[in-house]
Amino acid sequence: MCRIKKSSFFATLLAIAILTPTCKTARGFYLGQRNLHIVNWLENGEKLMARCWSKDGSLGTRIVRNKEEFKWKFDEKIFFGHTKFECDLEFNDQGQPRRGRFVVYDSKQMVRRRSCYQNCMWGVGVYGLYAFDEKDKKWDYEIPWPSKNRFE
Repeated sequence: MCRIKKSSFFATLLAIAILTPTCKTARGFYLGQRNLHIVNWLENGEKLMARCWSKDGSLGTRIVRNKEEFKWKFDEKIFFGHTKFECDLEFNDQGQPRRGRFVVYDSKQMVRRRSCYQNCMWGVGVYGLYAFDEKDKKWDYEIPWPSKNRFE
């Protein structure tokens, strides 16, 4: 039977923890601090209300002006963790509120067609959310506004 020494196991974990912030993208996997951006692309200068949170707490409510962004940084919970951010987004669409709840990042499931690495960018438009693809350097239409027009 093969036995692993506790000291070498913990030394390996320590080395991974120390090296993690300096690692870069490798085969679709990124270790280190990530940046999440919610960019207002709404027409006619409409303001976007964004209220975002994770299980660790609220990031607050922001009024995002046209062509501006709400952004934050976070560290991926690599071992025994789950990182998930959700946002309630709302804007005024020709006198009627348009709103929806969106998962903008989830470490355990895909919320977009392609993975984001260091910068997870979402553009919010009148038709829904667009995700920036860091590899191809282009925006992809991803999620339409909910048909029920309410937070769920």
